[in-house]
Amino acid sequence: MKKTILVCAAALALLASCKKSSTSGPSSTIPASGWKLGSTSYTTAYAGRTGANSLSAMDAIPSGSSPNTNTMNAFFATLPTTGGTYRIVAWPATTPLTAGQVGLTTGLYATSTTYRSTGTDAVDATVTVTGGKIKIEVPEVWVKTTTGTDSAKLTGTITEQ
Repeated sequence: MKKTILVCAAALALLASCKKSSTSGPSSTIPASGWKLGSTSYTTAYAGRTGANSLSAMDAIPSGSSPNTNTMNAFFATLPTTGGTYRIVAWPATTPLTAGQVGLTTGLYATSTTYRSTGTDAVDATVTVTGGKIKIEVPEVWVKTTTGTDSAKLTGTITEQ
């Protein structure tokens, strides 16, 4: 009986000392309806074409003269009409974007900070076009502020509504 109690106690001690492993570092999962900059996630309230060659997602519907809206933006040479992969490049670029490239920005309203893609990751975004509507999925890439040296990882999805 003593041996059984000792074996049970030892087994319980071993189980209690086990830890569930955790992953460290940022998640590489692409948000389905929004974007993540560093450790902050934003949910898309509206996404659509915002220029002849750009697609934007906003976390709030802009209104008034001072909209409180954070954004994620994708810039193309021309808006895609078919799906494919696009190389994420430094934006703004010193040369015009080519048909297979995309530049990214994200803007934070509260701090008036803009982050831009660096193009240092050698990463491709995936674009799909369904019923004329564009969807771009951006894996984790480095973005850097336009002023200063602050940088962060950006990942997200813009689905035109």
